[in-house]
Amino acid sequence: MVLGSIRLLLSTGRTQLNISSSSSSSVGTGGDDDDRDSKHRKYLAQSEVVRMSCCALKSLVLLMFAFVVLSFISALVHEKSKWILTMKQQEKYAGKLVLPALFDRAKHYYSQTETGLYLRSLSNKASKDDFDHAKRYYEEQKPFVLHSMDGYPLHAHFSTIKLPELSRISFHDMIKARGEMLLENLEKHGWEDYKIEKDKCEMFKFLKNNGLPHVDWLKIYRPGERVQKITKEIGKDSNSTFSSSSMTLKGITSQMRELIKKQKEFPLYIKSCHITTGAAKSVRKIHNISDVTTESSWDAIVDWAQRMWRYRSNDWERVWAESFNVLCSRINPGFMVQKPWKIGRQEYPEEIKVEVIWGRAYLAFVSTGKCGGDSLILRDGSVMKYTGSLSQNILHKGTPDDCYRWIVDEGHLPRVWFMAESAARLMGIDAIRIDVFVLKGNPMASVINEDSLSSGAEYRWHFPHMAELWALGHKLKKYRIVDPGVDSHKWWRGRDFYSRHVAHCNETLIASHSQMICDS
Repeated sequence: MVLGSIRLLLSTGRTQLNISSSSSSSVGTGGDDDDRDSKHRKYLAQSEVVRMSCCALKSLVLLMFAFVVLSFISALVHEKSKWILTMKQQEKYAGKLVLPALFDRAKHYYSQTETGLYLRSLSNKASKDDFDHAKRYYEEQKPFVLHSMDGYPLHAHFSTIKLPELSRISFHDMIKARGEMLLENLEKHGWEDYKIEKDKCEMFKFLKNNGLPHVDWLKIYRPGERVQKITKEIGKDSNSTFSSSSMTLKGITSQMRELIKKQKEFPLYIKSCHITTGAAKSVRKIHNISDVTTESSWDAIVDWAQRMWRYRSNDWERVWAESFNVLCSRINPGFMVQKPWKIGRQEYPEEIKVEVIWGRAYLAFVSTGKCGGDSLILRDGSVMKYTGSLSQNILHKGTPDDCYRWIVDEGHLPRVWFMAESAARLMGIDAIRIDVFVLKGNPMASVINEDSLSSGAEYRWHFPHMAELWALGHKLKKYRIVDPGVDSHKWWRGRDFYSRHVAHCNETLIASHSQMICDS
């Protein structure tokens, strides 16, 4: 009787005790035995369900652990490939992936799709509010983008993109299509428009030769034909080739050292021409003269330069890796010694990345600064932060970012928007990210730092809306195709062009040194 009560308690949560004389006298009858057997079977069945659920949970935990381990190993392997493989091997490797890399690609890809974002919006009220805000913002900005794309001067080399045949085109789908277009243009026609971003030194030449506000440089070191011959040999005999390229590099580092010793204004920056990936740490800061006069400090710089010389960009975790990896492998290595943006300023400046679509600056992404990065600034004046906590980051729960509020309140954005939009138009590119340095307390100090054709920035709720506008321009074809007869990075109009013909000598929009051009 007690055993039956315990089993009944486990299976139903109730106990039934009959203490009447009639029930006592009937213990052991057939009816009671059948009842106990039925309850026992029910108990066993429920126990089996619990056991199987526990096993499933354990299996899920083990799979998650294996996923984390494999992803870590994959990241390690792919990162090391940038240093170990020769250029020809990297070009061949670009289309082949170790399986775990597919996990990382899926993570980045599906997090920016419309479905992934919609599911996040269902998780909590803050996410839903931000999701709805992005939709309203898109409706507000769409007329401006449509107006801007009407007659937009699109460089002929960027008009050949083949839109993905998908019902819902994501932002990353568009970047992948662009990479395929650029690679096809290179192989069919020899067009090298990818260098407007992927070759940092060519990018800075474009900025200078169109008069766009930027940080000037002292000298660019690029061996040229000799290195082209060396890099073509890489893969046949990597050891002898590396020693040859090291000799070439030795001459370059020696010349850079002598140049830097003569300078009076610091900090200076050595930038790798052939690397644009932020995670590669391809920029070396020279704080003061002692960095090049002290042997131990200079040896560290030479060691860094040797590693950068051999490094090639590898976006293995992105869906556009195959095409862009091949394009990046075609760029010869080199270095640029850049002047200081602000003399004596040792801390890294605030950098905001502006996504321009059909000549209209859509939003800005705070990349670096005193308060960290990963905040979004919209044209409606909102500044939202998403990295206050892990859940806030994963679920895109935006909160007002008071730390970067000054970018709006001090009036930095009119100049930033104008410079970014002007750069995109001068390049003739449908959608591009323009990175701008801004200085707190001085809205007129902002300058263009870099650009990107394949932005990996986290635009969160705005991804699908930006993709739709980008693709819409190619569907409507309201743009004006312009063929200057040169690649976009060589489309030079003159060093006074921006100041005189774009900004019309408006002192709030031009670089300080350009005022002399306007006064002459």
